Amino acid sequence: MAKKKVEVFLKPAAERQITAIAVYIEESGYPGTAEKFAIQLYKFAQTLSFLPLKYALCRNESLSKNNFHCAVFKNNYIFVYNLVKL
Repeated sequence: MAKKKVEVFLKPAAERQITAIAVYIEESGYPGTAEKFAIQLYKFAQTLSFLPLKYALCRNESLSKNNFHCAVFKNNYIFVYNLVKL
């Protein structure tokens, strides 16, 4: 049985947050680090397509009731996502 392909779509708000993090790092004097970190964030988001159920439902009650999962990146950043059938 063929496994269905899972795609990751970032909402515009998530894109803005990644940009804001990169800008903050760059303005702190680390332009090379800012670009590398943004790339790492995007790559991490894409890894969610390989094992979308790897991360547990969020501990936040309202998020978990709506089947949102929380994936922690580098102990400080949380990707909140859900699976949507298209």
